[in-house]
Amino acid sequence: MISGGISRGPITMNRCFPIFALFTVLLIVLPAMPTHATPIVIDAGEQFHFADSLMQRGEFDRAILEFERFIHFFPRDVRVPQAYCLVGVSHMKAGRYEKARKVFSKVLETHKADIYAQKALFLIGESYYEQGIPKESEYHFDRLIRRFPQSTLRYAALYRLGWAKMQENQWRAATRIFEGIEKSSPYYNSARNLAEASLKGETLPQKSPKLAGAMGAILPGLGHAYVGRYKDGGVALILNGLFVWATMEAFHNDNNALGVMLGFLELGWYSGSIYSAVNSAHKYNRKVRKDFLSRLKDQLDLKLLITPEGHAGLTISFRF
Repeated sequence: MISGGISRGPITMNRCFPIFALFTVLLIVLPAMPTHATPIVIDAGEQFHFADSLMQRGEFDRAILEFERFIHFFPRDVRVPQAYCLVGVSHMKAGRYEKARKVFSKVLETHKADIYAQKALFLIGESYYEQGIPKESEYHFDRLIRRFPQSTLRYAALYRLGWAKMQENQWRAATRIFEGIEKSSPYYNSARNLAEASLKGETLPQKSPKLAGAMGAILPGLGHAYVGRYKDGGVALILNGLFVWATMEAFHNDNNALGVMLGFLELGWYSGSIYSAVNSAHKYNRKVRKDFLSRLKDQLDLKLLITPEGHAGLTISFRF
């Protein structure tokens, strides 16, 4: 009994020694360790300019995320309306025009009479123009001009309105608009040149869609040949001819059901070839107009989104 009790003592101490050693080390090390992590401080200016740099590099989705982060953390910053506008611009440059217009409309609702309302109206118009819907863009540019006659964006809106008119073949209307841009505008010289060049648009070679359709109705393929699409015209002529021949053969062989079916198919194909001829004339005219406009210089270079009251901020330039 005595010998057994004496032998257990050293074993217990040996087992406890590592625990005491670890405890001692912790007492030495822990006081030297920081009690809390250093907080991350987000600076409004740095956050805004970081988002700006992403947009300038074409990283539009990341830019949107960072602008929205700026809006969330600094809701009272004077650049918040500007940040909203740049979120919309980023969507527009990424080709998400509908999303861009929703953002611009929100700015327009919350800033009904200040510079951001003017920018929002202009950018809505610009989104339609970039999307290739000049008629809708005209409405918003004209709305900006009428609602804010003294706006610093007035001449920019007139300038873009003239371009929209040229997109719609309204050459004389475009000339009148360009001529209305005064000498005080940075677009004056360009507008003078465009006013003269726009009248040349009336002399561009055009193909009549009505005539193309009529020719295609008289003889399938003839309308396509009229607009220079001879291969399509030949295909239309051959296929329509084959359908007519097959339909006649079916009736000639007393296979009336087949004849009726082939007749309906030929009617559809015949109508489709007329529509195709009309559409080909429109495509021809659009290409001629696009080639003509591509040779003209568009000097729109607007610094749209400069923060007010002298604050440093982002400058956005649109050049087309």
